[in-house]
Amino acid sequence: MARLGVDATSVAPDGKGISRVQRHTVEALRALGRHELVVFARHPEEFVAQSHKVKWRPALVWEQVGMQRAYRRHGLDALLTWTERLPLVGGGRYFVWLFEPPTYRVRQNRAVGAGAYQRASDLVTLGIWKRSLRRAARVFTGSDATRDALDMPAQTLYPGLDPRFSPRDSGSEPQSPYVFTIASGDPREDTDAALRAFAQVEVPVLVAGGYVGPRQEGVEYLGRVSDEELVGLYRGAAAYVDTSRYEGFGYQVLEAMACGAPVIATGGTSIPEIVGDAGIVCAPDELASQVARVLSDGGLAQELRRRGLARAAEFTWAHVAQTISDAVDE
Repeated sequence: MARLGVDATSVAPDGKGISRVQRHTVEALRALGRHELVVFARHPEEFVAQSHKVKWRPALVWEQVGMQRAYRRHGLDALLTWTERLPLVGGGRYFVWLFEPPTYRVRQNRAVGAGAYQRASDLVTLGIWKRSLRRAARVFTGSDATRDALDMPAQTLYPGLDPRFSPRDSGSEPQSPYVFTIASGDPREDTDAALRAFAQVEVPVLVAGGYVGPRQEGVEYLGRVSDEELVGLYRGAAAYVDTSRYEGFGYQVLEAMACGAPVIATGGTSIPEIVGDAGIVCAPDELASQVARVLSDGGLAQELRRRGLARAAEFTWAHVAQTISDAVDE
């Protein structure tokens, strides 16, 4: 049985995003049981046996020195990581899973005025990431959009979905319909486009996330919500609206579909491929009319719910574990 290391250094007790991806990947690989897993984490208490604490800091030192030493020390046959900065010296068989090109992240850091350390780290990334990825035995990407942006051989691997995101029970439909969206101060969210559309919506609009915008009739800002509250909001929504311009993987539209919410998105990078024909993807200036269409056409809304649930069911962690394990065993 091959020894497979997993770089789970992004996992944190209440982490989301890539933290959840790493956690669920470890759980799925362990459930599959084809390899002996050795997990490297800053919070090893989040995992069970064969987990080792990573003390190397900053991240670049772990990636260039600590990861290589851990590979040799634990006699690994392969190591799965989510960084594009693989060790540039030494041997090893590395598998990389990327959700967005590092060039996009660097541009975002510059736009928000990142600190001196982050700017220096970004310069290192720009200097080594392509050469680094050429050392990988396989590069997986979270979407076709990210794969195409890398301009190098890669295989799309969609992540699975947290089982907590599921449809409501029959008979528990909300009494008062509302439109739901998640917003932040990140310019890529294009929240202004959503607010312009919501000015023409005749039902209440609920906005979750770390964003409180201008006062607008019919719009209520909920702030950050728990996962349990988020599931309830998805389940009760007459429509879920997504206006993100850029997503390496559109997790929010997937969660909404899994909870039975009709999805209307303005389409950016990975969003159209995740939604497929299970939702409505339109231009920003068509958003208001499409929301009104879903709210007024019960048959269309029901069909979108049916398609969304079927589409969301295709994203499983069992498939992730199988794909990674097959690559390791090649």
